Amino acid sequence: MKVGDLVEIVQPENHSLMSPFVGQVGVIVKKSFETASWQDDWYEVLMRNNIRSFRAEYLEEIKWK
Repeated sequence: MKVGDLVEIVQPENHSLMSPFVGQVGVIVKKSFETASWQDDWYEVLMRNNIRSFRAEYLEEIKWK
Protein backbone atom coordinates (compact mmCIF):
# COMPACT_ATOMS: atom_id res chain seq x y z
CA MET A 1 0.00 0.00 0.00
CA LYS A 2 1.07 3.56 -0.59
CA VAL A 3 0.03 7.14 0.13
CA GLY A 4 -3.18 8.01 -1.70
CA ASP A 5 -4.62 4.49 -1.71
CA LEU A 6 -8.30 4.16 -0.79
CA VAL A 7 -8.70 1.55 1.96
CA GLU A 8 -11.39 -0.10 4.03
CA ILE A 9 -10.84 -1.02 7.67
CA VAL A 10 -11.28 -4.78 8.07
CA GLN A 11 -11.16 -7.37 10.85
CA PRO A 12 -8.25 -9.81 10.40
CA GLU A 13 -9.32 -13.43 10.92
CA ASN A 14 -6.37 -14.20 13.16
CA HIS A 15 -7.08 -11.38 15.66
CA SER A 16 -9.79 -11.26 18.28
CA LEU A 17 -9.26 -7.53 18.93
CA MET A 18 -12.09 -5.77 17.07
CA SER A 19 -11.49 -2.26 15.74
CA PRO A 20 -14.45 0.11 16.20
CA PHE A 21 -13.68 1.41 12.70
CA VAL A 22 -14.35 -1.84 10.81
CA GLY A 23 -16.23 -1.13 7.59
CA GLN A 24 -15.18 2.51 7.37
CA VAL A 25 -13.30 3.87 4.36
CA GLY A 26 -10.30 6.19 4.34
CA VAL A 27 -7.24 7.33 2.42
CA ILE A 28 -3.65 6.53 3.38
CA VAL A 29 -1.87 9.80 4.07
CA LYS A 30 1.40 8.52 5.54
CA LYS A 31 3.35 5.36 6.24
CA SER A 32 3.92 5.79 9.97
CA PHE A 33 7.10 3.79 10.29
CA GLU A 34 8.71 0.62 9.05
CA THR A 35 9.04 -2.25 11.46
CA ALA A 36 11.00 -5.46 11.58
CA SER A 37 10.26 -7.95 8.80
CA TRP A 38 8.16 -10.13 11.11
CA GLN A 39 5.88 -7.24 12.08
CA ASP A 40 3.27 -5.32 10.11
CA ASP A 41 3.80 -1.81 8.86
CA TRP A 42 1.63 0.98 10.24
CA TYR A 43 -0.22 3.58 8.16
CA GLU A 44 -1.96 6.82 9.00
CA VAL A 45 -5.41 6.88 7.44
CA LEU A 46 -7.56 9.96 6.90
CA MET A 47 -11.09 9.05 7.97
CA ARG A 48 -14.13 11.34 7.89
CA ASN A 49 -12.83 13.93 10.30
CA ASN A 50 -9.58 12.66 11.77
CA ILE A 51 -6.42 10.69 11.11
CA ARG A 52 -5.93 7.28 12.75
CA SER A 53 -3.05 4.80 12.72
CA PHE A 54 -3.69 1.22 11.65
CA ARG A 55 -1.54 -1.85 11.19
CA ALA A 56 -1.43 -3.06 7.59
CA GLU A 57 -3.42 -6.20 8.38
CA TYR A 58 -6.42 -4.06 9.37
CA LEU A 59 -6.43 -2.34 5.96
CA GLU A 60 -7.73 -3.63 2.66
CA GLU A 61 -7.03 -1.64 -0.47
CA ILE A 62 -10.10 -0.77 -2.53
CA LYS A 63 -9.32 -1.42 -6.19
CA TRP A 64 -10.80 0.74 -8.93
CA LYS A 65 -12.04 -1.00 -12.05
